[in-house]
Amino acid sequence: MSSAENHVGGWVLFFESFKRFLSSKLNRFSFVLILLLFALALAAPWISPFPFDQVNPANGLKGPSWEHLMGTDNAGRDIFSRVLYGARTSLSIAMIAVIFGLITGVFIGAVSGYVGGMVDEVIMRIVEIFMSIPGIVMALALVSVLGPSLPFIILALSIRRITQFARVTRGAVLSVKTQDYVTACHAIGMSNMRIVFGHVLPNCIGPIIVLATVLIGNVILTESTLSFLGMGIQEPTPSWGTMIAQGNEFLTFAPWLSIFPGLFLFLTMIAFNLLGDGMRDHLDPRGGSVV
Repeated sequence: MSSAENHVGGWVLFFESFKRFLSSKLNRFSFVLILLLFALALAAPWISPFPFDQVNPANGLKGPSWEHLMGTDNAGRDIFSRVLYGARTSLSIAMIAVIFGLITGVFIGAVSGYVGGMVDEVIMRIVEIFMSIPGIVMALALVSVLGPSLPFIILALSIRRITQFARVTRGAVLSVKTQDYVTACHAIGMSNMRIVFGHVLPNCIGPIIVLATVLIGNVILTESTLSFLGMGIQEPTPSWGTMIAQGNEFLTFAPWLSIFPGLFLFLTMIAFNLLGDGMRDHLDPRGGSVV
């Protein structure tokens, strides 16, 4: 069989697997909801009726209407526009933090699991030290020291993800490296680098994908918590956490300030957690947590 036929056959298998994944109603619901959230975030500059930072004090604390679908905040800014731009903020930070954590953590975990011995012991003890610290406490401490700028917020959110990916990858590599095909690779003189990245990691991809999907929602929640506590994204850039925090003092007579960003945060968390659970069941029918 030619390489082109193998390539086509691989895509056919992928689409068949994806079709089976979407056969579940919950999987379809979560997948469509996530696509919708990304579409709204990407289209925010075109579908937002007002600039997210447009201030109009005379129009402050107006309830939902045809002009302002989700009302306005105390500065007269349109809540709907700020929620859409908040989606851009939250999703972009989450994607960058998870991708950085995945690349770094998978590399560390692969080295630890494949090399073993003292290298494995040292890496895992460091990982366990970081894992023993609650994620939100670690993020708050780092942002407090480094400052609430975007690069430092992403770094603070990524460190915990690095340790999670490293632990999961190490466990998967330990179970794969004893397989016969890995022994055969050693027997024909293949380099360790080629074995790890060409044969071991591709067979560990299932739990890594599931973990990445779950962690996107987790990072969004952590970033919103930081913003809620005043240590996350700073004004005037909108963030769901910041919007919820600012709406707290007006909750009794202007609840829409917190309700709408809170609803979007809730739906995003539900969507990513459902998608992660569905992918776990699809890739590993035996179940079990990957975290």
